[in-house]
Amino acid sequence: MRMWLSGVLAVVVVLALGARGENAPAPATRPAVHLLAMGDWGNGGKSQKEVAKTMAGYVAGRRVAVDAMVMPGDNFYGKLKDETDKRWVRDFEAMYPAPQFAFPFHPVAGNHDYEQKKLQAQLGYAKANPESRWKFPARWYRVDLPAGSDDPLVTLLMLDSNKDKLKKDWDAELKWLEYQLDKTSKLRKDGSRRWVVAVAHHPLFSNGSHGDNGVLQKSWGALFKRYGLDVYVGGHDHDLQHLEVKDWPVSFVQAGGGGAGTREMKRDNRGPWSARANGFAHLEFSPEKLLVRFVDKSGKPLHAFERSGEGKVTVVQQGRTDGAPKKTWEQLKAAEARSAEEERLEAERAAKKKPKSDEDD
Repeated sequence: MRMWLSGVLAVVVVLALGARGENAPAPATRPAVHLLAMGDWGNGGKSQKEVAKTMAGYVAGRRVAVDAMVMPGDNFYGKLKDETDKRWVRDFEAMYPAPQFAFPFHPVAGNHDYEQKKLQAQLGYAKANPESRWKFPARWYRVDLPAGSDDPLVTLLMLDSNKDKLKKDWDAELKWLEYQLDKTSKLRKDGSRRWVVAVAHHPLFSNGSHGDNGVLQKSWGALFKRYGLDVYVGGHDHDLQHLEVKDWPVSFVQAGGGGAGTREMKRDNRGPWSARANGFAHLEFSPEKLLVRFVDKSGKPLHAFERSGEGKVTVVQQGRTDGAPKKTWEQLKAAEARSAEEERLEAERAAKKKPKSDEDD
């Protein structure tokens, strides 16, 4: 009798434990983080409007909650008087309307943003309008995503790459950068799975007209290698690129196609991909992998790749690389100068016009 009761009790215990296991909550899964990246955009011209309209449709069509936009500099071409300038409405708030772009925009300074005190106007607008989606608290700053998370999946290090403008502040930024990279590296060693992304205007490597930046490779690059940066998002060259460079464990994403006139590529013998195109990048982070998609201003997917948490890169859509023109370096520089002058004139012409709706295009 006792043996029978013991057997019954054992079955009851097993069933109870099994039921408890079935009803126990599943381990929490960390939500994906979605970023859009777009630089070299603010001239109020046709291409900027086309990219903005395509992004709005892209976000709506994907039905994903975008966490933020990162903007790697050259935010305003032409004149920007101060934080009350009408261009704030025309070229930002109305160009990227809140119903479609219901997320914060995190910019950094490009070389054109240092002209005519435009950087002060951009910092001032963020301070005077805290309710705006324009979030530009300082020349360099950190953003963790998802916002408010105790264990963020993505850390953004928003940097100022204009060494000649920063002067003595360059060393202060460098110390801050190393501190942040060291901090995130220690968190990773303690078991925190997070991606670390740097965003700045000037690229370390580029197939575009400006080419590589040896100063950044030497100063920032040494830190990126030491602490294991995952992705570097740049602008400056008006194109879209995905570069993987030998002996560099960083994926380089070039997102300078936000609206300024595109330029011919300087080289085509480095990849996996680079193209003379206006458009944007979509970075989708999960704990296991990063998926990056490049989209042109018409909405056409151009190139895509995945990067694992261990740093393995797999191209999932191979884009067509634009060939380098058969021109001398002097001819390329002359073409670049003409392009810069055209951008300035286009921004001035746009500033004189009344704001248009998308239907006017």
